[in-house]
Amino acid sequence: MVDAGPQFKPRKISDAEFRRSNVFVAWSGKARRQVQLIGPNQYDSWLLIEFDPDVVWFCERPPIYIELLPLEGKRRPLDFWVRRSSGRQSGVVLHDVALARDKACPLDLLKRSIEASKLKCEIWQAADMRSRATYVRNLKELQPFVAMEQHSDDQMATAIVAHLERVKTAAWSELIALFASRFEGSVNMDIARLIHAGRVKANLGDHLLASSTVLCLP
Repeated sequence: MVDAGPQFKPRKISDAEFRRSNVFVAWSGKARRQVQLIGPNQYDSWLLIEFDPDVVWFCERPPIYIELLPLEGKRRPLDFWVRRSSGRQSGVVLHDVALARDKACPLDLLKRSIEASKLKCEIWQAADMRSRATYVRNLKELQPFVAMEQHSDDQMATAIVAHLERVKTAAWSELIALFASRFEGSVNMDIARLIHAGRVKANLGDHLLASSTVLCLP
């Protein structure tokens, strides 16, 4: 059993990985540090983890490997390790047959190897990620607000939550119209951070982010 925590450090990106991949650098509000993600698949998957309020801690590129059986000497690094609010921990392995790395590791082989390792791991396939394309695109719109250096306005956040308690649902534009004149700073930023923290929900999986996006409490 792996008991991971803040003492875990991300695996260093090798020179070979760096040369053959796009490396994305982003600020994680959840981890309170910069993260480096290898390629768009890992970046998109990180956004799902970053905005999942049930995930309380994560490590990208953890120093954990799956021995690929029966390929002696071959192993597959995990893409993420996450800890949820229940205390349950598990790994995340991304699998995309369009990538040369995964062509050499069929899905059945990966599943058998994970089972033999006794590690708790989820396999996130490229097809699953494509089915959530709208949601991921919306998270990309929200992430810059989470990463802003400007501090959140706690008074505004409390007022937004209290308003949603009263009206149950409200369009994004309604909150802008209601609060923009009462508070200095960015209402958009505080709404985005409330979504990031899991204090407010939005219908991000159905439609592209817009002024008509519906907001409510969890």
